[in-house]
Amino acid sequence: MSGDNLPPAELDIGYFRADERRGEITPRSIENKLVAWQLDQNYYDGARENGYGGFRDDGRWLDHVPKLIHHFSIPENGTIVDLGCKKGFILKAFKALLPQGRFIGIENHPYPIGIADDNIKQHLTQGDLFEIPCEDNSVDFLIAFSSIYMQSLGDVVKSLKEIMRVAAGRSYITVGAFRNEAEREIFQRWTLLGTTILSIEDWHAVFRHAGYTGSVFYTTPAALGFSSSA
Repeated sequence: MSGDNLPPAELDIGYFRADERRGEITPRSIENKLVAWQLDQNYYDGARENGYGGFRDDGRWLDHVPKLIHHFSIPENGTIVDLGCKKGFILKAFKALLPQGRFIGIENHPYPIGIADDNIKQHLTQGDLFEIPCEDNSVDFLIAFSSIYMQSLGDVVKSLKEIMRVAAGRSYITVGAFRNEAEREIFQRWTLLGTTILSIEDWHAVFRHAGYTGSVFYTTPAALGFSSSA
C-alpha cells in the first residue's frame, strides 16, 4: 500500500475515559433530538436528555492541551483554530499556556459564543464549519473536537478539505464511528446531533477522498464506555 493510501494517524489524548463512564446508555427520543437541534440553552445548559446537561469548563483541557502542544510542536506565537469551538474552553486553555498565540474559534450557531467567558469571546466567531477565515497554510494547529460529524457527508468533506487548505495536516479531529453493527446501533440510539456516523473503514475512504492527512480520534461507543450489550 502506498503512503498516499494510508489512513490518518490515530491520536488519543486521553480525553475520553471509558472506565469513568457508565456501561448502559440512555436512548434519546426524536423529541430529545428536536430540542437538541435548536442548539440553544436547552442543548448546552438544560436537561441531560436534551444535551450536555450543563456545559461547563471543569479545567480538563489544561491537562490535555500540553499533549497537543508537544505532539504538534505548536510555537509560542502560533495560530490556533478551534473548528466547532462551542463556548471556547479549548482555546481558553491554549491561551493560558500560549499567551502570545493567535486564537480563532468558529461555531455555526450563536448561543455558546454569546455566553462565552469575556477573555475568550473576542476570539470566537459564528460561521460555517467548512469556511475557515484563514489564508492557505497559515494555521499552526487546528482542532475540530466533536463537531464536523454533525454535518452532512458532503459538508464533512468540504470541512476536511478546508482544514487541509489552512493547516496542511497540522490538525486533530474527532469523528463519530463504529467498529461493528452492534456499535452502530448503540451510537444511533445515543447520539443527538451525530449525522455522519460511519464505520472506521468508511471514514478511511472519506479521508482519502478529501485528502485529509491530519490526526484523528474515532469516537466509538467503546471509547465512550458503552457496552456492546447495552
